[in-house]
Amino acid sequence: MSIMNRTPSARRTAARAARAGLTARALCAVAAIGLTSAGCARAEVVTLERTGQPITVHRPALYPETIEYDGSRGKFLVSSFREGAIYAVDGDGGVSRVVDDPRLCSVLGIAVDAERGRLWAVSSDLGASVKPSAAGPKNLAAVGVYDLATGKAIHYVDLAPLSPGAHLVNGIALDSAGNAYVTDSFAPTIYKVDPQGNAAVFLRDEQFTGEGINLNGVVVHPDGYLLVVKKSDGTLFKVPLANPSRFSRVDVAERFVGGDGLTLVGRKDLVVVANQAAGVASNAAFSLSSEDGWSTARLRAVERLGDVYPTTGVLRDGKLYVIHSKLNELIQSSPEQRERLRVEATIQQIGSAAL
Repeated sequence: MSIMNRTPSARRTAARAARAGLTARALCAVAAIGLTSAGCARAEVVTLERTGQPITVHRPALYPETIEYDGSRGKFLVSSFREGAIYAVDGDGGVSRVVDDPRLCSVLGIAVDAERGRLWAVSSDLGASVKPSAAGPKNLAAVGVYDLATGKAIHYVDLAPLSPGAHLVNGIALDSAGNAYVTDSFAPTIYKVDPQGNAAVFLRDEQFTGEGINLNGVVVHPDGYLLVVKKSDGTLFKVPLANPSRFSRVDVAERFVGGDGLTLVGRKDLVVVANQAAGVASNAAFSLSSEDGWSTARLRAVERLGDVYPTTGVLRDGKLYVIHSKLNELIQSSPEQRERLRVEATIQQIGSAAL
């Protein structure tokens, strides 16, 4: 639990201790006079608190799903669900197009491989893009790989033949060797695509099935496993890279229904951005931590974000940001209504991380 999420009396106690120059160990010693014992396990790494002025993305009806950060540009990157493209966003909300591949339909997950100068993009079709796919809604499953500096296409990989049935490829994460791991929200499947564009089923299991959108956000942990959230019921999974069939559920008391984006902070902290699913409107960021390699985890803080349908987050220079544009309204609208939707996306700082 961060200081910002304690009771008023606990915050006052913590503030007095901080002014006195007490260490984290000394702060634990004053737990009896107001601090909760949860705050004494270790110093906080992630603090959740909305701060600063939000950035309005000055391109109406972009409907971004994923936000990333490109250190080479010093700008955010956002994927467009509606336009099937990727844009860079500066600190004033100005946009410039980075990737414009006619084969892309709705771009969901994106990932930056700074070491290799690459930008990965996941493409699906839910019938809400201005560039409908030839495969049709719920049939497209593709990944594009692009030069980070120029946007030039390097690979375009069709994943649909690897797994039968409907598809909504959604989240993507990269390991240190440049391999990509892609979740499918409709097929109970995680795919692996190597740097040469060769694709295979990494893991398929019926535990990933459910109503609506299932496997979603994914991150690669530096100790050799994936952390994946299942949106429909809020379950968090740990999947070993060397032996994916030995995957397990992370033992955590809460379920993060609507879980969409995951942001890993160091090795022991994770931020889950959740919106809505199964009749539950979470619309919040959850800070979790683990002391045993994500066999178990505990919830440390929650930041409620309001009725904005937040999707994903990113860590930039020690600050945590989320993006939202009420993407659900675009997906649920009729073709006639879609033409009138002009929402501008918002990038909001929701906290910070001690790196």
